Amino acid sequence: MSGEKITFDFEKLKVYQQALDFADFVFGACKRMAINYQSSIVDQLQRSIVSIANNIAEGSGKLSYREKIKYFSYALDSAKECIPPLTIAWRQKQLTEEEREKGRRYCASICKMLVKLIQYVESKELSKVTGKTL
Repeated sequence: MSGEKITFDFEKLKVYQQALDFADFVFGACKRMAINYQSSIVDQLQRSIVSIANNIAEGSGKLSYREKIKYFSYALDSAKECIPPLTIAWRQKQLTEEEREKGRRYCASICKMLVKLIQYVESKELSKVTGKTL
C-alpha cells in the first residue's frame, strides 16, 4: 500500500458525517458528567451514538435494498434512543439546557436525513421494479 488515502462510500454520506459530529459533541459532554452517571447515562448515550454511525456504515455496504433499509432503520432507532439519556442527564443537572437542545437538534437532523435516505433506497428499488422514477 502506498500513501494513498482510502475512503469508504459511507464516509461521503452527509448523515454519517453528522453522526460523527454528534458523537464528538456527546463524548465531550459525557467527559464532564459526574462519575456516578458514567455506567448508566453515559454508557447508554455513547453506545447509542456509536450505533448510529456503525449502522449507517454497515447498511451502505449491503447489496440488497432490504438489508440497506434494515440497517438504516437501526441507525434511526439508535438516534431516537439518544433522546431519553440526554433528557435524563439534563434533568439530573449533568447537561445544560443549551447542551440538551444541541443534542436534540443533532438527533432531529440525523433522523430526517435517515428517513430521506431510506425513502431514496426504497424509491430507487421501486424504479428498478416498475421502470418508473418517482
